[in-house]
Amino acid sequence: MIGIYPYFRAPNQHTAMRKIVLLFITVFITILSSSQTPTAEKQKVSLGIKTGLNLSRMKLNGKIPGVLESNFRRGFVAGAFVNFPFGKSPISLQPEFLYSSMGGDILNEFNEQQSLRLNYFSVPLLLKYKISRKLGVFAGPQLDAIIYAREKNPLGLFNITKQVEEFDGLATGGMEWWPWNNIVLSGRYMHGFKKVYTRAPEVSMNNRGFQLTIGLKFTKPKPWTEPEVVVVAPPVDKDSDGDGIFDSRDKCPTVPGVAKYEGCPVPDTDKDGILDDKDKCPEMAGYPELDGCPYPDRDKDGVTDNKDRCPDEPGSTKNDGCPITDRDNDGVPDATDRCPDEPGPASNQGCPEIKEEIMEKTAEIAQSIYFDFGSAKLQRRSLAPLDELVQILKDNPSYKLTIESHTDNVGTNESNQRLSDNRSSAVMNYLVRKGIDASRLTATGYGEEKPVASNASAEGRTLNRRSELKLSN
Repeated sequence: MIGIYPYFRAPNQHTAMRKIVLLFITVFITILSSSQTPTAEKQKVSLGIKTGLNLSRMKLNGKIPGVLESNFRRGFVAGAFVNFPFGKSPISLQPEFLYSSMGGDILNEFNEQQSLRLNYFSVPLLLKYKISRKLGVFAGPQLDAIIYAREKNPLGLFNITKQVEEFDGLATGGMEWWPWNNIVLSGRYMHGFKKVYTRAPEVSMNNRGFQLTIGLKFTKPKPWTEPEVVVVAPPVDKDSDGDGIFDSRDKCPTVPGVAKYEGCPVPDTDKDGILDDKDKCPEMAGYPELDGCPYPDRDKDGVTDNKDRCPDEPGSTKNDGCPITDRDNDGVPDATDRCPDEPGPASNQGCPEIKEEIMEKTAEIAQSIYFDFGSAKLQRRSLAPLDELVQILKDNPSYKLTIESHTDNVGTNESNQRLSDNRSSAVMNYLVRKGIDASRLTATGYGEEKPVASNASAEGRTLNRRSELKLSN
């Protein structure tokens, strides 16, 4: 595994890094100055600033026994950019000058986190293609020069600037969106090719990450010009829509209409598709076969005769106009009875209450569910009790089952939550394979959130590692 103690190599000299940082700053100032010249204005060179978030991690290489995973860390990015368009082409060249925080979090088999933070001066050189006025894509190389690096582990905080490679070469690409003229939102992926940090002779690391930013482009305001005064001759009255009504008196001058409605078309007041001059009920939505009037409701039960299965007998809208029935005579109408052929109380939606002996048997089965250590694999001794649970569900088709899994507090919250979710799903999948409809089952994991005993003792942790089965009807 990767050790906790920092591994120090012979320090590198950073003279070359300082020189190239000064070179990039000089180039940036030169570009800023030249972009104000008349020639640059004709080419519509634009400047801007940006800031945002890096989500970075370290790609581990070599023999790394004991390392569970390399996780993402958040970092800050900010800087400026200059965009040089190629004439009227949608293609442009954009160098950027950024402060960029990279690195990652490494988790070993003891759940100990070792955090690496690598701060760079980054210079991406992007070739951009504008797909539309608001959307564009870009890609290009990126050179990173280390500014400061540190490692935080259980032993403390260490400056590892001299142990990190002075430069890193990356490829980057992504998309940008301009919701407004001068505001840009962009996302990109960064792929480092150089092994920037070596923890031991057999373990090296590369930079990987995503970057999300918001940018502001600066534009030069257009010069003010004297507004042109246009003398407009008075309009000549005409009939634009050819309906025989001059525009000066036509309330709908571009749509042919009738004089009765001041040049507008005949309206459809009730929006039923039948114009008012042919609608016998112009203010009530109706049907063409009834000349625009609605269907009657002879039994006054709120269901019109064309949809009423019992048009001469008042009924319920929930039962297509027919009276509500109660086949099992339990006082719960069939329309809302979850078990219409089996008597049950209204408090349980018409289904019978679950018997006490079945509840006790289900609780006993829950205590007989075992998994391999740290795994969601069911042990063979759990299968016979689960088969009994399958038979209970088959004998009582109205029953529903909620499967809950819990853990102790050993490990991270995330790993415990994932383990409890997977264990509940394993039980559910077994029941489904045995013929139980998945719609009757709910699988939930609570991780370490709901202990029933103190996790300070081994006995308490044993009680907290449990499965619970809850029947409902």
